[in-house]
Amino acid sequence: MRLVSRHGHSFVDVGHIVPFSVSHDDRIGNGIALCPNMHRAFDCGLLSVDEDYRIIVSPHFMEDETHDYSLRKLQGKRINGPQSAKYFPQSDKLTWHRKHIFKT
Repeated sequence: MRLVSRHGHSFVDVGHIVPFSVSHDDRIGNGIALCPNMHRAFDCGLLSVDEDYRIIVSPHFMEDETHDYSLRKLQGKRINGPQSAKYFPQSDKLTWHRKHIFKT
């Protein structure tokens, strides 16, 4: 989802894939652009990204799955990455997130 404010407000967060407290890595490859709700879900391990840059959703939460913005509806969807592949999240960082943060 893309939101553009007429007043210059940003609705995009940049989250660390491997938390800064662990990695001390502020480079682009350790970042992922998310809306605030997705950022929180990612940090809590409810969402992650697989090796094909597709969203994976944890089964460890409850939500109204009939809602238009249900997180489970994102399962298997490819992320909208930057135009240049060099700015994509690094696959080793995503692997780390799936191993250490994501709730399987």
